[in-house]
Amino acid sequence: LTCGNCARFHNDIFPRIKAEFIEPGLVRFLLRDFPLDRVALDAAAMIHCAGPERFEPLVTLVYAQKENWAHSPDPRAALRRFAALAGVAGERVEACWADPAFLRPILEMRQAAEREHGVNATPSFLINGRIHRGVLSFEQFSALVRPLLPPRARS
Repeated sequence: LTCGNCARFHNDIFPRIKAEFIEPGLVRFLLRDFPLDRVALDAAAMIHCAGPERFEPLVTLVYAQKENWAHSPDPRAALRRFAALAGVAGERVEACWADPAFLRPILEMRQAAEREHGVNATPSFLINGRIHRGVLSFEQFSALVRPLLPPRARS
């Protein structure tokens, strides 16, 4: 969530992928946690702490505002504000950050991606069992996905 290329993908490319592939039900897109630093872990924990119904809007907000919070002197203050916008009390977020049992699945997700798929950088995309590293343009994503779709959905 602190990766500039991930933010660029999410902000500039993902909306078209969502509209053309995900919303029509052609592709299932799973965003997996892969925190590269403590700030990214804090952001992921805040998002998960807010609950599944707030996941997508908070991810979008975090990426849209990445330059304003990720390298600020106090990233947690900005993350607390994002949580408050989503209706999550600061005390709840603090409790999530302080709970090793809450943080463990986020870190384990990263470890599993490294171990099982060789993910070693962000962004990385696992498409049909094959890893693709770096930002994919819409055209690159489409070229990888369209051949996997049923014939009538390829056009």
